[in-house]
Amino acid sequence: MSNFADIEALAGALLRRVNADERSKILRAMARSLRSSQAARIARQQDPDGQPFAARKAQPAGRLRRGGTIKRKAMFRKLRNTSNLKAGSTDTEAWVGFSGRAAQIARVHQEGLEDAPAKGVKPVRYTRRLLLGGSEAERQTLLDILFAHVTDT
Repeated sequence: MSNFADIEALAGALLRRVNADERSKILRAMARSLRSSQAARIARQQDPDGQPFAARKAQPAGRLRRGGTIKRKAMFRKLRNTSNLKAGSTDTEAWVGFSGRAAQIARVHQEGLEDAPAKGVKPVRYTRRLLLGGSEAERQTLLDILFAHVTDT
């Protein structure tokens, strides 16, 4: 693990030596890559460490309800769209996060907070599901992007 920290320190030094325009381009590519990997992981319904998300609570089957397969597949389906899961960068930083109402919903699930599922309904404590978080594979991908840009110039 300490070897990886040395590599990250080297990567930081390389980024500081690149001019602002090139650094902005590199960080933009990193942010896009990270956003797509986070969206893919949310689609697979996995935490950053590879564990599956906690299952939804069972709903009583009613006359108009289906067996629940659609709801199980659709968890966070709209949150991972590019309109909600944003990626951005400046010449000094790259970021990935949620915007608008999606940010409030994501925070409730990320931290396991209470929220009312609909207006006038009693608040429910949601199970903690890590929507955003880094993994070693993503960290390695970001370093690969940096080294590819630096070696091309």
